[in-house]
Amino acid sequence: MNVFQGATPTPRRRNTAVALLAAAASLLSITAVWAAEPLRNLDAATWKAFAESRQGRPMIVHFWGLTCGNCMVELKDWGRFAAEHPGTEIVLVNWDRRNADRKRMGTALTESGLGHLPSFALADGYEEKLRFAVDHDWQGELPYTRLVAGDGSVTTFSGTADFTKLTQWLDGTIKHYD
Repeated sequence: MNVFQGATPTPRRRNTAVALLAAAASLLSITAVWAAEPLRNLDAATWKAFAESRQGRPMIVHFWGLTCGNCMVELKDWGRFAAEHPGTEIVLVNWDRRNADRKRMGTALTESGLGHLPSFALADGYEEKLRFAVDHDWQGELPYTRLVAGDGSVTTFSGTADFTKLTQWLDGTIKHYD
């Protein structure tokens, strides 16, 4: 029975309808988070296996953090870049301390249009070991981006991205491997 049809709803029915609507809104919100790509744990072994599984394919790996102001400012730019280059493999790695708020990470990625991309967060207390596995010259500054060409050659940069140069690198890499 529709509580909004028929006789004037009683306060109890009105409260029930409001509660049902609130529950439905909450469920939709939860569903939106679940629809996003789940954050996977990242440690040195996972990184090595992941990188090896992508050999021969161009890939962009972007390291970011909730506590990094520049990262948060440019996250939506990364979302636009990903939307403009839908076939590009872009991987996101959150570099906030382990046990950081994964819900906030997921929300930030989803709101930036990046929720569908493979994403990782720190898994254990060995960030230095992971940092060394990623790049022994990297000091952990954020944002940090690795451009991995299909031949395995790597270009890295720290700081915010120049998306024009990033597009040029991508176009050159794709043409090289077509």
